[in-house]
Parts: sequence; C-alpha cells; structure tokens
Amino acid sequence: MKCSRKDEIRRDPTRMRRLLCTITLSLWVAVLVGVVYYFAVVYQAPQAQTARTHTTSQTEWHDVPIADVGAGEAYEELERYSTLYALEYLLDCDSIWPNDEVGLLKLFGLYEEEEDDEDDEEEVVQVKVVPAKPASTSETSQEQSQAQSTRRQGAISDWDYLFQQYGNKYGWDWYVLAAIAYQESKFRAEVVGMGGATGLMGIMPATGRRYGYSRAKLKHAESSIRIACMALRDFGRAFAHITDAEQRMKFTLASYNSGSAHVLDARRLAEDAGLDPDRWDDSVEIYMARLNEPKYYNHPLVQHGRANGAHTVRYVAEVFNRAQSYKSKVQYATTE
Repeated sequence: MKCSRKDEIRRDPTRMRRLLCTITLSLWVAVLVGVVYYFAVVYQAPQAQTARTHTTSQTEWHDVPIADVGAGEAYEELERYSTLYALEYLLDCDSIWPNDEVGLLKLFGLYEEEEDDEDDEEEVVQVKVVPAKPASTSETSQEQSQAQSTRRQGAISDWDYLFQQYGNKYGWDWYVLAAIAYQESKFRAEVVGMGGATGLMGIMPATGRRYGYSRAKLKHAESSIRIACMALRDFGRAFAHITDAEQRMKFTLASYNSGSAHVLDARRLAEDAGLDPDRWDDSVEIYMARLNEPKYYNHPLVQHGRANGAHTVRYVAEVFNRAQSYKSKVQYATTE
C-alpha cells in the first residue's frame, strides 16, 4: 500500500510539484526565522562593541593646526618637567629665544607684573600643567568692545607693533610670532582655514574658548596674537628642562602645530630607538614624521594615535627659518 502510494505520487506531476514547493517553502521559513533570531538576539552584543571601538578610534586622531590637546592636559611625562632648573645655561644661549632671566620667567608663566596682575590669571601647580583659566569677565568684555586693531606698516607686516608688544609681555621674540602668523594666515586677520583654524595666528575655536575668547574674537589680530602667546607659553612648560634654546623652541612649535600629545609620543619612540628625546633635529623629528605610518602609530608606546607628523616637521622648519630670515632682515634695515 505504501509503495503504491509513492508510485502514485511519482506518476502525478502536480502532486510532486506541490510536495517540492511545500518542502522549499518550509526551508525558506526556517532560514528566515534563523536570520531574524540571529540579528535580534545573537548580533546585539558585537554591534554595541563595534560602536564603542569606532568611537575610541575617533578620539585618538587629532590632526589640526592647534590640537585640542596639550595646553591644559596633565600627563605623567610632564610631572618630571615641572622644575625649572639650569637657568645659568639658558642665559648663555644665543638664539631668538629670550636671553635674560625676566624673559625666561615670562616665557614659562612665572613672572608677575605689578601693574597687570589681573591679566591672564592662571594657577601654577608645582608638578602638573593645569588648564588656563579664561580671562576675567570684565577684561574679556572690555577687549570685545574694541574694534579690530589698526594696521600699521612695519618692516615685516602691518602687525609688527602687536608682535613686539605681546612678544615683550610674554617673553617671546616677535620674529617668531611674525613667522607663525605668515605660516598660518599670510598675515590675514580674518581668514578661516578648512580645518577651522581662525585668524592671524591660526587659532582653533576650542583653543579660543579655553582662554575665554569667542569665535568672532579670533578674527581680531590683537586677540589672536595674545591667545597664541598664551598657548605657546603653556606648550613650552613641557620642555622647560631642555637647556638648548633652539631645540626647546622647535619642540614648542611642534606642539603648537599638532598638540603636545603627539610630540610626547614621538619622544617616546625616539628614546626607545636610542636617540635623544630632548633633541628635535635628527632625533624626535624623525619619529614625528613617521606617526602617520601604521607601524609607528600602532606601536605600544604611542598613546594618542595617528598624526600628520610630516606636516608638523615641515611646519617647524619653515617657521624657524622664516623667523631667522625676519631677524636678519630687520637687523640689516636697522644697520642701514
């Protein structure tokens, strides 16, 4: 009986097709249920983990003219650099950095002027770099009420008098400030770069907010120069232990461009390779330029990810050489 029924099904094509369709439909339903179960139950945990990993990779990449890291960041590496020592060696350095004790104290934020106690009020902690406090409300409102600074023709640019004014105030040679301004904006006070760097000195809006300045205020030449001087001073504190003034300045310029976090990564790589971590030329600059290569930015010593280090190396060289050129130009004009 069973055999005859099987033979009957085989002889009836319609019945055979129905049976095959039923089997196929059952298989597809089973597959669909399995897929739904997988995505609804099994796949939820890996999806959340992927999202967290993606977020982490984004926070590790800082590639901006002035990174949001550095000036107010406290790293363990900075703690051993907090003590300023060997001032007698610094006073003997012949470069475009300050060559007097007052200038050095101004550079690292340890000099206080009696007539200007309220300006740039910051806390200096014994062993850690601390975030700069925003300027006081009265001071900020007073500056924001002023119009754009007046252009005055100078030997290098229309802003030479401002470079000189704030260079003297913060202990920075004004030729360096002028070279940074040319590199960032070609001396244009209201320019906004593709990455968001704004104004004469290429200040990022986040950096401006850290020092109490709005985005609109960054387009004022005087405000831009003032913020740049404060940022350079904060970056420079991490390298106060370096006795060679030229090397110290190059480290500070590199931090100004890419953020001190990436510079610290490059220093660790250089030290691991047996090079001098306190020397920029032919040492740290080599590994700074390699921070865009997976072999190096995935190294266990690198804590802050990939960086456009080759751009930073060019930036430091161009700013330094241009500052020396400006100094020679002004000295020659003065002699004439």
